[in-house]
Amino acid sequence: MHGLTYEQCMKLFEINRLITQSLDVKEVLRNLVNAAFDLVARADTIIIYESKEDGYLHFTDGIGIGSEAAKKIRFKPGESITGRVFQERKIYNISGDKSIELMRNMEYENMELYKKAVNFKKIKSVISAPLTYKDTCIGVIVVDNFEDDSGVFTEQETQIIEILANQAAIALSNSRFYEELQQRNNDLVYAQEVHHRFSKILIEGKGIPQIAQVLARILKHDVCYSETYTELSRSFPIVSSQEILGYLLFKQPVEQFSKLEKVAIEQAATSIVIELIKQNNLFEREIHLKEDLFLQLLDGVNITNLSGYEKIQEISSYSSITCVLIEGRIKPLWSLDSFISKERFLRNLERELRKIQDNVLLFCRGFEIIILFPKFTSVTFNNLKSIVEKGFLQDLDVILGIGRTVSVQALSETYLEAKESLHIAKSKIAESIVRFEDLGFERLWHGLDEKVLKKYVQDHLGKLMNKDNPDHFTLRKYVELNGKHKETAQELMIHPNTLTYRLKKIEEELSIDLRIKKDLLAIMTSFEMLDYLQENLL
Repeated sequence: MHGLTYEQCMKLFEINRLITQSLDVKEVLRNLVNAAFDLVARADTIIIYESKEDGYLHFTDGIGIGSEAAKKIRFKPGESITGRVFQERKIYNISGDKSIELMRNMEYENMELYKKAVNFKKIKSVISAPLTYKDTCIGVIVVDNFEDDSGVFTEQETQIIEILANQAAIALSNSRFYEELQQRNNDLVYAQEVHHRFSKILIEGKGIPQIAQVLARILKHDVCYSETYTELSRSFPIVSSQEILGYLLFKQPVEQFSKLEKVAIEQAATSIVIELIKQNNLFEREIHLKEDLFLQLLDGVNITNLSGYEKIQEISSYSSITCVLIEGRIKPLWSLDSFISKERFLRNLERELRKIQDNVLLFCRGFEIIILFPKFTSVTFNNLKSIVEKGFLQDLDVILGIGRTVSVQALSETYLEAKESLHIAKSKIAESIVRFEDLGFERLWHGLDEKVLKKYVQDHLGKLMNKDNPDHFTLRKYVELNGKHKETAQELMIHPNTLTYRLKKIEEELSIDLRIKKDLLAIMTSFEMLDYLQENLL
C-alpha cells in the first residue's frame, strides 16, 4: 500500500476483517463510511449509492449529509458525476468548475434534493469510485469536499477511496448473496407450506372448490375455477401434458401478483390437475360399469339383479322406453388427444338431456352414446332436435338414430332399431336425425344386397334411371303426386294433352300401365330405391 501510513493500513485491515465477520450490510457500510471519513482528511461528505432492480442508483448510506433528502435521490446511469462513474466504471477525481460542469445534466428534482442534503454548500473537489464486483458495477462511493481549495484529492486519498470502494463492493455483494439465500430458503418453506395445504385437500377429497377457496385465502383475493377464460391477462392456465384443462380466474392481472403469490397459484393449479385426473379415473370406471350393466340389460338380465349404478333401478318403474343413439357422422364427438374431453362432453350432454327429462339415462359404448327415455313424446323429440340444431350439439357434425317406443322388456328391440336408424343417418347428408318409425319401405330394403336393389330399379325404370333423361322428371313428378294428371301438368307447366302424350310414351317404353295400381306402386318403390341407392350406397 504505497504512500499509506501504518495507522491507515491498520484501519483498512480492520475494515476488511469486519467485512468477513459480519453479514449486516448496514453495519459494514457504516464502518466503511466512518473509516473513509477518518482516513480522508478533506472529506466533508461520504455517500454510497447502490444500483437497485429499477435500474437507478439509490442512497444506501452516508456521513456529513442530510439522509432524509438523500434517500429520495435516484440517479440514472450517466446522470451527474455519480451516474457517469457507474456507467463508465472508472474513478473521477475532479475539482471546481469541472465538478459543476459534470453535474449540469442532473435531473431538476435530484439537484434540489442534493442541494438540500449538502445544506446548499458549493463543491470544491470530489472523488467518486465504482463499486465493482466480478466485472459488474453494483454501486458508487462519492467523497465531497466543500471547504479546502487546494484542488483535487491526492494520490494517497484516491488509493484509500479505491480500496474502500472494493471493500464496499464485497460487502454489498455478500449481503446480496446472503439475502438471496435467505429469500430462497423462505420461498422453499413457503412453497412447502402451501403444498402441504393443497395436498391435505386432495387427501381429504374436498375437491376443486376447496382448492380455489384456500388459494383465495392465501392471496386475499377472489379466485374461481372455470373450464374457459373471459380475459387472458386475469387467468392462469391449468396445464397437463401441454393440454389446457381449465383456468384459475382473478379480478386483477396475474402479473400483479408477487413472486410468492405466483408460487401459490402454481401449487393450486398442480393440485387441480391431480384432482381432475382422479375424477376422470373415477368417471371412466363409472362409464365401463354402466356399459356392462347396459349390455346385461340387452341380454335380458332382470333389472333387480343389477347393482353398482343406482339409477339403473329406475328402469323397472318405466311404463315404456325409447332408445336414442348419438355419434359423430365422421369422427368422435370428443378429442382423442385429451384425457378429459370425453368426460366433459358426456357430463355436459347429460346436463342438457336432464333439462328435457330428469330421469333420462345415458350410457357410452365406444364412440356410441346411448340414451334411454322413459317417456318419448313429440315434445321430447322437438327438444332433442333443438339441442342438435340450436343448442349444445349445433356446432358438431352429429347424427341421431331413434328407435320406437317399446315396453321395458323389449329394450333390445328399440336399441337395434336406433342402431339401424343411426346407420342410415350416417349416409344421409341432408339429415342428422332418423326415426325408425319414419323410415317406411326403407327399413325393409336397408339390409338387402346392393345388387338386388339395383336390379329391381333397372327392371322397372330402365333408361329412366338417368336423371338427365327428360322423361325421368315427368314420371317422378307424376308418381310423387299419386297419379293426379291435372296437378302434374300444372307442376310441369305443360298442357294436359302434352302430359298424356309423354306418359303414354313412357308406358310403352317400360311396358307398364300407370292406371294399374300394381304398376304404379312398382314405379313409386323404384324411385324410392333409386334415391336410397344414390344417397347411401353409390
